[in-house]
Amino acid sequence: MKKTRILAILLTFSLLWLFYGTPEPVQAQSGTAAEVIAYINALRASYGMEPLIENVYLNIAAQNHADWIAETGQGGHTGADGSTAYDRAVAVGYGAGSQAWVTENWARGYNLTASGCVYDMWAPSEAHLDNMLTTWHNEFGVGVALDSDGFTVYVANFGHTSGGDTGQVTSDPVDITPGGPTVTTEPFINPIVTVTPAPDGTVIHTVLYGETLWTIADAYGISITDLLTLNGLTEDSVIYPDEQLVIFQGTGETPTPTLTPEEATPTATPTREVTPTEKPAQAEVTPTPTEEANNGGGFLANIFSGDTLWVGIGLVAVSVFGLALLLFTSSRLK
Repeated sequence: MKKTRILAILLTFSLLWLFYGTPEPVQAQSGTAAEVIAYINALRASYGMEPLIENVYLNIAAQNHADWIAETGQGGHTGADGSTAYDRAVAVGYGAGSQAWVTENWARGYNLTASGCVYDMWAPSEAHLDNMLTTWHNEFGVGVALDSDGFTVYVANFGHTSGGDTGQVTSDPVDITPGGPTVTTEPFINPIVTVTPAPDGTVIHTVLYGETLWTIADAYGISITDLLTLNGLTEDSVIYPDEQLVIFQGTGETPTPTLTPEEATPTATPTREVTPTEKPAQAEVTPTPTEEANNGGGFLANIFSGDTLWVGIGLVAVSVFGLALLLFTSSRLK
């Protein structure tokens, strides 16, 4: 009985361990904050600029906002309780005892790597590129989080202060050259290939990897506001490869081409082609009707036709009468 009870207890603990003791698999992030920091400074180096200094307070502020976006699914620069990037940085101690200035980049994407975030999401956008190539700020911090749908969220804060506790991180920067992008004189940015308008004027652009709303709008020469309005998006919306965006809305009708007088093609008169060895055929001449010779037949025909018919009859009657009179006179003279 004791052995049976011991076995039952052991079996119970084993079942509890199976249900509660097995750790849940953790989904890895696509990139780290250290990688983003290194890529941003590598980008600056490609432009011949000095690196930014990592700041612990800006790291904390960026991480807090990345966590909030991953938890709520609400992207953008406005965070919890309507806070701004400046509010979040100051709240964790940035620029304590002095004046501070803070700007921010953020991005979110499925399996989005650190290099993809910096080079494909931020670099093509003028506003985000200006933050990374800033000459006004000298410090930055980065936060990375993973949401429940497997999307990686990146936030980078850039700032400077007028004094006080700087909170600078003095450790050596992380070396991530192996496997990273090759630093050249220009960053790698996917060019936007524009499409030809449809007959009614409609332009539909299919998103490719690395393209952003800002680069697409710039390529087509339209404002970002118009692009967002046409597609029901906001500045915080995320676009994906193969997604179709309306660039220009056409009339929906295919115009019927019309020819102007200058464009009208004259109807060609068929001609017979003559080879060099062939003698041109003589033109066929149609004789022009001429008046017949003035003979008896022609005279009578003219008199007994048309309006002169009665004249002809009258002449015949007079001639017959004259001939009869002549015969009668001749017989009396005998």
